[in-house]
Amino acid sequence: MTFVTFIDRVVIPVVLVSLLIGGIGGVLLGGALLLRTAAALQFIRRMNVWVSTRKAFDPLETPRNVDPAPGPGGRRPLLGALVAVGGAAAVYFLLVRLDFARTYVPGVNMTRWILSGIALEATKWILVVGSAFACVVGLLMLVSPARVAAFETRMNAWYSSERLATAGDEMHLPLEPHVEAHPRAAGWIIGIASLVVALAMAGLLIARLH
Repeated sequence: MTFVTFIDRVVIPVVLVSLLIGGIGGVLLGGALLLRTAAALQFIRRMNVWVSTRKAFDPLETPRNVDPAPGPGGRRPLLGALVAVGGAAAVYFLLVRLDFARTYVPGVNMTRWILSGIALEATKWILVVGSAFACVVGLLMLVSPARVAAFETRMNAWYSSERLATAGDEMHLPLEPHVEAHPRAAGWIIGIASLVVALAMAGLLIARLH
């Protein structure tokens, strides 16, 4: 199944059915506002229960330090040696042992062949730079732990998302006061607009079946 076929056979019908269901629901809500105004307004208030995510995300806002305890003078010789040796070994393996040289084979898509080669080379050099950086950090942990500690302090700055989440935890209901003040007019508007959407979606679905 191609991407275009998937869009035509799956995505578009799902969107049409969803809009049809939403239109039918809007028609029912508009009719309820016209015929049983008090019950409809009570239903709207009940559905507007606000569930805050602040409590759920509170554990994520707690900083946790998982670094091992440093030795005398802030040194961590074992960890530094492992990081330095591992970084140097990775650089050697990537530069000497790993070769992405490829020969073009007739019949292979040229654009795909070029793009895959660029992706492989870019990935290789990103890994080389990262491994070299790890090697440097390991050496600094052995010979200059104070610089590593200052670097870790700067990089481990804690940025809390609470300020950003607070804006999302405020409940905004700009339409409900107008609906409560003019329930019958709102019922007519919601009902007619939803009926138009439902009829249009039903017509499109019927046209797709024929």
